[in-house]
Formats: sequence, C-alpha cells, structure tokens
Amino acid sequence: MMRQNSKIEDLKKNYDDIKIPDILDDVVNDALNINKNKKSNRNKWTTTVAACLGVLVITVNLSPAFADTLDDIPVIGNIIKIINFRNYTVKKGDIDISIDIPKIIGLKDEEVEFKLNKEFEEEGKKLYQEYLNEIKNLGTDGKKYGKSWYEVINENDEILSLVIYNETVEGSSYTTRKFYNINKKDGTVLTLQGMFGDKDYVKVISENIKEQMRERMKENSDDVYWIDDDEIDDFQEISKDQDFYINENNDLVICFDKYEVAPGSSGLVEFTIPKEIVKKLMN
Repeated sequence: MMRQNSKIEDLKKNYDDIKIPDILDDVVNDALNINKNKKSNRNKWTTTVAACLGVLVITVNLSPAFADTLDDIPVIGNIIKIINFRNYTVKKGDIDISIDIPKIIGLKDEEVEFKLNKEFEEEGKKLYQEYLNEIKNLGTDGKKYGKSWYEVINENDEILSLVIYNETVEGSSYTTRKFYNINKKDGTVLTLQGMFGDKDYVKVISENIKEQMRERMKENSDDVYWIDDDEIDDFQEISKDQDFYINENNDLVICFDKYEVAPGSSGLVEFTIPKEIVKKLMN
C-alpha cells in the first residue's frame, strides 16, 4: 500500500511533465488485457500525440465473456463518485461564460483516475483561456455565450458513462460532446477498439448506421441524413475512436455532433447498435 501511495505522489510531483495523448485510440496497443483464463494487472501508457481533442486512458480488451454483461450486469458494489471540481465563470453584460470541471473519485486504478482528472482540468482551463482571449477582442458591445458542463448519462454496478458538453452561441448554437465510459470493475476506460480489437468493427457498425438512417428517413420525411445523395459528401463510416456510450439497457450507442451526419436542424444524432451485432464483434 505504501508503495502504491508513493507511486501516486511521484505522479503528482511530475504533474506538469505528463504528456496527454489527444484521442482514446492512441493507447490501444498498450492496453490492459482482460482474459477469462488469464490474470493480468499490467497497464502501460504511451505518449503519442494526435491532432484532435481527447483523453489519456488505458483501453480494455474485453474477453468474449464480457459480452454477456451487456444483458446481465452483476452487482459488484463499486462506488465511483463524480463531483464538481471547479467552475470558471464570467458574467458581465452580454457576456456569459460558465465552465464546470468534473472530478472522478473512487477508481480502482489510481493512475487512471489521476490522469483523467488532470485531462478534465487542463481541457477546462484551455477552454476558459480561449473564451477570455475572445472576450478581449469583442469590445464593450460584444456578446458571448459559452457553457461547458457534464452529465452522468448512465451508471450501474459495472459501467459509468459520463459526457462533457461544450456549447457556444454566436448567431446560432453549436454543441459538441465528449464521452467517457468507465468499467467500474477494474477502473479502466472503454474504447471501441479496446472492445472489438482487430475485428472490422468500423465497417460493420457503419453499415448498420446507414441502414438505420435509411429506415428513419423512410418512416419520417422530416428526418434527413447525408447518405445516398450525389450532391453532398455522404456519410461513409465512423472513426476508430468514434464517441459512444453505454445506455441504461446496456446497449452501445454511437454518437455524432451537430452537422456531422445530418443538417443542423437534426441537432445531436445517436444510433443504438443492436446487441446481436455487438456480441458478434466481441466474440
């Protein structure tokens, strides 16, 4: 125990020296492997830096047995708390900025907990500084609205799914989301590639999403998706690190931000992937 605490203290002392990769997929090759017939607690971290927003995580390669938990979640009693760590606020005239920063408490893997919380704080600080720089250039009559907040969208004895929203309003509103899905059993953060490994999950899930798009448009003329249209760039496939969460029915839900796969009027778009497809990919 003393050895573990010393390790965490060393991490805290080297806070400013830790480099954080920008996408979930960056550490998949150094993943924590979970196998039904093997016991392993190894975790490794890479320092690959990508170009988009993201988070440092340990991905988990799930055994086929874990597919069963999507239907039957066991009670294991792990307690993980999400608290409001900090809030950055600017309210003056027509300027309204509010940034809530979450903090995770109770992960079994303290290194993962520390690095996730560090990422939350750094991203919040970065966003706040961007807003301050924009405010300086607005002038006395400038208007600015920006808000960042978080929500726990699902929690059971096995999975906690957290989403962080960023919303700005300049004429029209624009909202982006970032999801974190935590395996409460071992304290790791789930990724698509961690769950499906080398399987061609990108193609399989993308084809199902296209089918759902066509079905939605067939059932409702108001539903419009960028597919099967020669005049625009159609949706082709999800990214390897596409945002997702596990819902209250333990379904995999693939998420898109505004304008990604549909007109702005469609807002934030989600597709629930059938369990039979998920299980086939995991087995």
